[in-house]
Amino acid sequence: MTKRRAITVPPEGVLTAFGTCSSPERLPGGQGQAFRSGNCILKPAKDDEQTNWLAGLLEILRCEGFRLPKPVCSRDGQYVVDGWQAWERIEGEHRSADWEDVVQLCIDFHEQIADVVRPAWLDRVPLDNQWTIADKVTWNELKAEHHPTCAPLIARLRRCLKWIDPQSQLIHGDFGGNVLYADGLPPAVIDFSPYWRPAGFAVGVVVADAIVWEGADISLIEVASMQVDNFDQLLARAELRRIVEIDVAHRLWSWDVLGELDAHLPLVRAIADRCS
Repeated sequence: MTKRRAITVPPEGVLTAFGTCSSPERLPGGQGQAFRSGNCILKPAKDDEQTNWLAGLLEILRCEGFRLPKPVCSRDGQYVVDGWQAWERIEGEHRSADWEDVVQLCIDFHEQIADVVRPAWLDRVPLDNQWTIADKVTWNELKAEHHPTCAPLIARLRRCLKWIDPQSQLIHGDFGGNVLYADGLPPAVIDFSPYWRPAGFAVGVVVADAIVWEGADISLIEVASMQVDNFDQLLARAELRRIVEIDVAHRLWSWDVLGELDAHLPLVRAIADRCS
């Protein structure tokens, strides 16, 4: 896969402002943009308003059954310093999970944040990455042309879609890969990716990612469908978003990702069979 973007390292002044002095160590995942320094995890703050809102939310959010990282304030009380944000390092690691438990955790998590008021900054999110663009394309809020390799899969999933009217709320749009486990502690939910979509859509992304990338059995679809209304439709949209992400990353930024489509074929077939 080609190199995707230039990565900078948090400078000494940022480390000092957040009260840490250890040399930053790049972490796996997070597009290579996350760094550990002492007990802090630092990463770029692409939008100050969004970062401040999310930090303020997670500072006061009290949930049961899981842990959440807390934001780190700078010495002068800021959540963003020279384009960087900092979060407390939280104990745990990503494991080959019991995906039924992750589905239930995702459902519980979103039930507990269902009353969060929609933030105004969501109306001003820039279309500068494949995740935002693909989300809007999936929900018919943006039109896009598609690469010939991706277009048949996108069309097949589009034919599966029927009109539904679920209630939208704040969701973590990349939940499954951002659950950490530590012995003797509740699971931790990290790297909150905020979207305003149905809670069941977040579960759909978990199931799609688990089947495509984590070796989960296709029967996980049935497990989730017993707990989430209209799950086949939400799963179809979740998988559509993942395919469009690949399409956009290749067309607009020339990322060498079209080979990833093969891993999606069994799930696309399973969705088409269920929605036929």
